[in-house]
Amino acid sequence: MKISLIRPKVGFGLGGAENYTAWVARELARAGHEVSVVADRCEVPGVRHLRARIYGRGSLAKTISFFLNARRVLSRERFDVIYATSRFFPADWVRVSDPLHIVWLNRGYKRPPLLWPLRPRHRLILWLEKKSLEQARRVIVNSRMVFNEIAKHYPFATGKTEVIYNGVDFARFNPSVRRLRAEVRRELGLSEEDRVLLFVGSDWQRKGLPLLLSVLEELPEAFKLLVAGGKKLGKKGRIYYLGKVKEMERLYGAADLLVLPTRYDPFANVVLEALACGLPVLTTPENGAAEIIRDGVTGHIVSKDEFSLFSFFSFIASPEECFGSVKNFSWKNHLRQLLS
Repeated sequence: MKISLIRPKVGFGLGGAENYTAWVARELARAGHEVSVVADRCEVPGVRHLRARIYGRGSLAKTISFFLNARRVLSRERFDVIYATSRFFPADWVRVSDPLHIVWLNRGYKRPPLLWPLRPRHRLILWLEKKSLEQARRVIVNSRMVFNEIAKHYPFATGKTEVIYNGVDFARFNPSVRRLRAEVRRELGLSEEDRVLLFVGSDWQRKGLPLLLSVLEELPEAFKLLVAGGKKLGKKGRIYYLGKVKEMERLYGAADLLVLPTRYDPFANVVLEALACGLPVLTTPENGAAEIIRDGVTGHIVSKDEFSLFSFFSFIASPEECFGSVKNFSWKNHLRQLLS
């Protein structure tokens, strides 16, 4: 098939949805499909890049310019399937990769939500979100949580919406990375006795880093925190701000627990990667990936109001149990469902 994927930025290591789009583009090309990526920035070897430029400053101008330029690029040729992994139309398939904005307005802002949707930026995003879901023949979500949110806020799309969980690269993310534990800890100046927590994400506010930092203050000095993503600030007390990390599997191998007290996440793929590496996870119900955690066995699901790490003082998770819980989440299975 001749398939086009749409997202402003596409590439490995650029972000969760950007990484997902890059994986799908590459695997579809390897499967023999003719793949084009419509994006301002594309870092996927072996696929055709049709550039849709982003202009201006601020999210409003950038969103409008990409939307219009992507439509212009698509008007020049025909595709069997147009697969948008961002808010875009017209598209045959639309994947809800980003937080549903209509939900985020009520969860993510401290000010009264009634005022925020009146701002031009929010009105534009809400319009794109609704039109994308209206015009798509097929809507793909990566968790039951998001499926239920669409049923509540956009019921017209429920009948064409299906859940397809993300895939994981088992060649990189598997329990064998545990053998790197001593080496990586030595490189970071950590001891075997340290209890190492891992936080992954560049959007620190939405992913819940401030909450985690407040909880860390209540823990003994043996607890250390690795922050992968966002600004590289170096070591600040017992917090290691590592910035962008390319070889995440090394950190999964070195850590004792992935902690993600997110305020809202459709499906944090780092949960899937961590479990594949045999690392247990602590997260919130607002993370769609909580659906794949076996509470009390491969991790814990704790509300933000009751968020605590004390229960993990005696918690021991088997790497084999963690890996076994996600062993069927392969990219091969994901693509099979996508193309079925």
